[in-house]
This record gives sequence, structure tokens and C-alpha cells, in this order.
Amino acid sequence: MHTRLLDSKINNDPKHITTTISIGGMTCAACVARVEKTLMAIEGVFTVSVNYGTEQAEVEYNTKAVNFGHLQSAIIDAGYTAHRASEFRQKQLEEKERVHQKESRILLIKIWVSGMASFVSMALMFIPHQLSYRWELLLLALISSPVQFWAGWQFHHRAVSALRHQSADMNVLISLGTFSAYLYSLFITILYWTNYNIENHNDYYETAIMIITLILVGRYLENKAKHATQGAITKLIQLQPPTALKIQDDGKTTEVNVGEVQVGDLLMVKPGQRIPVDGIVVEGQSLVDESMVTGESQPVHKQIDDEVIGSTVNGTGSFNLTAKRVGADTVLSQIIRMVESAQSSKPPIQRLADRVAGVFVPIVICIAALTFGIWFFVLNASLAQSLTFFISVLIIACPCALGLATPTAIIAGVGRAAEQGILIKNAPILEILHRTETVVFDKTGTLTQGQPSVTDIMPSNEYSETHLLLLAAALESKSEHPLGLSIIEACHERDLQIEQVKIDNFEALVGFGVQADLDGKKVRCGSRRLMEKSGIQLLGVDIDRETEYARDGKTVIWVSIEEQLAGQIAVTDVIKPNAMEALETLKQMGLKTVMLTGDSTKTAEFVAKQVGVGQARAEVLPADKADIIADLQTENNVVIMVGDGINDAPALAQAEVGIAIGTGTDVAIETADVVLIKGRLPHVATAIQLSRRTLNTIRWNLVWAFAYNVLGIPLAAGVFKWWGLLLNPMFAAAAMAFSSVLVVTNSLRLRQI
Repeated sequence: MHTRLLDSKINNDPKHITTTISIGGMTCAACVARVEKTLMAIEGVFTVSVNYGTEQAEVEYNTKAVNFGHLQSAIIDAGYTAHRASEFRQKQLEEKERVHQKESRILLIKIWVSGMASFVSMALMFIPHQLSYRWELLLLALISSPVQFWAGWQFHHRAVSALRHQSADMNVLISLGTFSAYLYSLFITILYWTNYNIENHNDYYETAIMIITLILVGRYLENKAKHATQGAITKLIQLQPPTALKIQDDGKTTEVNVGEVQVGDLLMVKPGQRIPVDGIVVEGQSLVDESMVTGESQPVHKQIDDEVIGSTVNGTGSFNLTAKRVGADTVLSQIIRMVESAQSSKPPIQRLADRVAGVFVPIVICIAALTFGIWFFVLNASLAQSLTFFISVLIIACPCALGLATPTAIIAGVGRAAEQGILIKNAPILEILHRTETVVFDKTGTLTQGQPSVTDIMPSNEYSETHLLLLAAALESKSEHPLGLSIIEACHERDLQIEQVKIDNFEALVGFGVQADLDGKKVRCGSRRLMEKSGIQLLGVDIDRETEYARDGKTVIWVSIEEQLAGQIAVTDVIKPNAMEALETLKQMGLKTVMLTGDSTKTAEFVAKQVGVGQARAEVLPADKADIIADLQTENNVVIMVGDGINDAPALAQAEVGIAIGTGTDVAIETADVVLIKGRLPHVATAIQLSRRTLNTIRWNLVWAFAYNVLGIPLAAGVFKWWGLLLNPMFAAAAMAFSSVLVVTNSLRLRQI
């Protein structure tokens, strides 16, 4: 694979940059909406995408109008924590792990304290009274106050912050509900202790305690599950070695932090070590396991002037390298950044959920107030009973599940894809992939190995095989086409010196071939159409020979010198071993398959029959590929284009989803929406299947989140009281916590695909 995966976030305008901000303190989808609204209100900010699952914001802004400090201050002022995501991935992983462990410890302590308080409060309800009711109330007030003001402080603090910014989130619902129960109970306690004549008034201390306890338990389980969804990123980051052996000017080696390595530094790699950064071997040789990137289990021999990829594993040899790409520029870092970017992006289905969540909490507060008013003023229920319905509505309707429904599934789905070597550049692609009807493949380098070999050399007009091969190889040495490389390889095998040929005025004729002046003579090398276009006279025997070779799956390259045909060179390209498996899987999935190639019709038909592709289009120019994709799209098809070369870029861009083979060119990788890092064609079907599973998971998550509220709110409001169906605040809190855990757990099933 080429060692440059282009980041789709890079902007050519130096004034416009995109930065990633880690945000702490978000508790639901309403928080996401508040942070996005806060950042978008800053002049100079162009786009904001906040992801509740990753707890990160992708912000594009103009550096002339705003800086990172402005963004950070705005987020902090809105009631959250904010810091720049570390460029050194291992440090970022360690920091996130440290924060996660700290939050988990604090939550566990609060759960234990509030749990003990819950046990005592519930025991007082069932154990025969040993104390008078007034002393029981005082005891409950004493044990509930630490739970309300310490264990539940995070909810109250964030609720005040939200209201101060004229918005509402789940913390407002929890704070309103628990304070209503606590303050009402405290009021009853004061009345009893002042000997005020009061009858038939129950306290709700245990309700406030249990609500906070259950929500804390749910938050703890939710945090653990959310942490698990990010396992793919963790695994990728852990591949990066923490240190490197730097060779000093005096020849001595010093172990340094890999984050301190600079471009141009000389590093030593010992046997069995992971290569610290991308570089070029300057001394020594070894076998390197590059399966992390290429998927190939066979170690690759590396010697002087060869490139090595950071985080791949060195074999038994030892070598020195010069650092070429470090930090965020290494292949691994760019892969991680691409996965993070996809996990942080939002598909349209999530934007809908975020908009709903943004107005959901205020509506719930209105419903709760209306519920209280109807029961107390219209139906003449007691204050205690009306308050119970009010609290139940507030607690049951917390939009935690709604906020988690989409991002957790996206994180798990994109992460699982990355583990299998499928890089999905942005989340909206997942919504398109699952609707795929037609998959279009390039032939050379995609369905075939792209490393053909010369099988026949047929000189014409008294030219020798050696002369024909040498001129063709010299001309193709300026090209990157796989067929040209096979001619160069054949030339090297015969020890012919390409360097001795003087090359001037080289020109690549896209879709036709190449031409240049070799030792002062105009030489053309390419397809028969190039010969015909150039006015080269072709004999019937030459055309018949091409037809004969095409039947055997061989491609004929025509060569002319000046205005005369010099001969033909036949090459064949081996079909990839997993191509037939990939096409068969797509066929079983009910998808239409098409192959595009610039080769002759006979060659195209031969390859199509071998791999089992449904339809083959031959002699197709690069511009024609994009046109064919457009034609397929007019049939209301959602079209995927799979390719690997520069000439595939227009078609990759035209298709709804462009999939680049990771072993292909940088241009194809940059243009595509999905990159198959390991170059395995069956991963095309895997990506589609994963998309289907991810979207199905999101739908079920959203169905559950909406259904839970649609059914839960009327139940909590006492609509079904006359049928004996009631939901008290404690059960409402348990249901709310369970809904969030259920959504995250459902998303985690994607990791098993």
C-alpha cells in the first residue's frame, strides 16, 4: 500500500482549520445541541459536529477571527470541560483511560453511599416502627441530604448551568424531580417538628434517594459500555510503540519518547521491535511484518532505500532508518484520525434525533407541569399524589437513550470496520452503503493483481525482440501503469539497460497509452486505438493476432517507432484469489455487478467469465467510466465504484460511494469514501453488510428510545391509573437507566460481526 493516506479534513486554505476538542460533562443529546449552538454562535466558526458517543467536537473555524482559546472558553462557560485532543495518540489514550478510571471510582463511591442510604430508607418502610414518625422523618432527612447535595450534585450543578444558558437537558429533569421530592419531604418534616396539625401526608425521601442511586448506577453501566464501543481506536493506538532508539551524532543510542522524534532523525530498530515511525532504511536489512496495514502474512524484505511503515513489526534483522513521517503524519496516525473522524461525524438520521432532543426536555417539563395541574386542580387529587405523577414524568422522560441511540452504533460499526481493515471516512456513507444496488469494479489492480507479466513479444517490420522490448520499457519507465511495469520487469530480466535510452517530451495519453521521443525518434506505446488515432498502418494479421491472444485473457500492447508499427507485446494479469469469492457473495446479496476496463472486448469477456461478474464494459476511457456510473444512477440505482488507479478517480467521485483498494494510488485513496486497507475484495460485501447491520441497530435503538418515552410518559402521568397501571418515581428512574444501558448494549453487538 502507498504510505500516504490522505486526511479528508485537510483544507487548502491555511486560515481555515479543523480541530478536535475533547468535551467532558455531556449527559444527553440535549447537551450536544447546546454545545453545537454555543460554538456556532462564535463569529468565524463554520461547522461544528459534536458526538455524544466519542465526547468530542470537530470544529472548523477561521484562525484570523477565532482561536482555540475562544472555543475552549465558550464550552467551559456553557458548563462543560474542554481540552485539545492530543496529537500524540498514546498520551491521549492514557489520559482518556485515566479520566475514565477516575470517573468510575467516583461513581462507585457515590453509588455505595447512596445505595446504603437507599437500603436504610427502604428498611424504615418495611420494618415495624421503632421510632415515632417525627424521628423517622428526621433520620431520613439526615441520610438523604448527603445523597441529594453530594451524590446528586453533578445533576444539580449542570442543571443550573443549562438554565443559565436558557436551555434544558436531562439534568434539569433529574434535578427538578429529586428536589421536588426532597423539598416536599423536608417541608413535611418541618411541619411535624413544629407540631403543626398535619394528616395523610407521606414523605418522599426514599424516592429522591432511589432516583439518584438508580441514575448513578445507570450512568456507571453506560460509561463502561460507551468505553467498550471505542475499543477499535484503543487497539489502533496501542500498536504505536511508546519509545524509539535514537542514534546520536557520536554514534551512541538513546531511548527517547516517540513523540520527540523529528523528521530526519536517525533511529535504530532491533529484532522483534515495532518500527517507531515511518522512515527509509539507510543501513542494514530485515524482514518486516506489514500485515497490520497490508493484511499479507508474508514478511516483506526491507533493505537500503526501502520505505518502512511505523508500528509494523521488525523480524530477526536489525537496521537503521531516517525518520520520514512522525507524529500525526504517520500512516497509523492518519488511519486513526480517519476512524475518529468517521466516528465523530453524523449521518442524517442522527441529526434528526439531535433536533428532537433539543426541544424534547422543555416539552417534557410542560407535560409534567400540566400533569400536576390536571391531577391537583381538576381531578382534586392530593398534593402528594399529584407530585408523584409530576416527578415520575420528569424522570421517565430523560433523553439519555435518544442521545446514545445513533453515536454508539456509529462508533461500534466504524470501529469494527477499522478492525477488519475497512476505513469508512464519514458516517453518512453508512446510510448510503446499505442501499447499494450496483457494484462497479475496475479490472486491472482491482479484480486482477495488477502485476501482469510479459508472455509474448512479436516484432514487426524487421525490428528485433530486444530492440522492441527495450524501447517499450524505456517509454513505460515514465508511466505508473501496471502493464507498463510488467514490460520494465521483462527488460530487467534480460539485463537490458533502460538508462541508456534518452527520453524527451514524454506524454501520457489517458486511456490510450504513452508517447515520447526516444533517442530522437517518436515512439508510441499503448492500445490499438492509439495506433489508429496516430495513423499507424496496421495489417490484418496483426489485428487477428490480438484477437487470438484476447481469447486467452491476454492484453496486447502495441508499439510504433516514428510512423511505423514496431510490434506487439502480450501480457497477462492474474486474477486475485479472492475476486471470485467477493463476486459470488455480492451475487448472493442480490446486487448487480459490472466490470469496467480499457482492455479489448475479448480480454474483458475472458476476465468477466473467470470472476463471475454480471456485466463487462470494455475499451472504456477514464471519462467514460464516470459517464457509465452516471447512466447507472439514472436508473435509480445506488452505485458503488471500486477502483485503485488514477484513471478511476472520476468514477470514484461520481459514484454514491467510492471504494479504493488500499494498495492503489494516493489519488484513488483521496477521492474514495471507503478505503480497503488490506486490499481484500470480499471486504466490499463486508462493508455493505456492516452498513446494513449498523443502520438496523440505529433504527431499533431509536424505535426503543421513542417507544420508551411514548409509552412511559402516559404511564408515569397516571393516564392508566384506573386500570391499575402506575409507574412510581423509583421505577421510572430504573426504567430510564435501563433504557440507556439497553441502547448501548445493543450497539455493542456490532463488534461481534
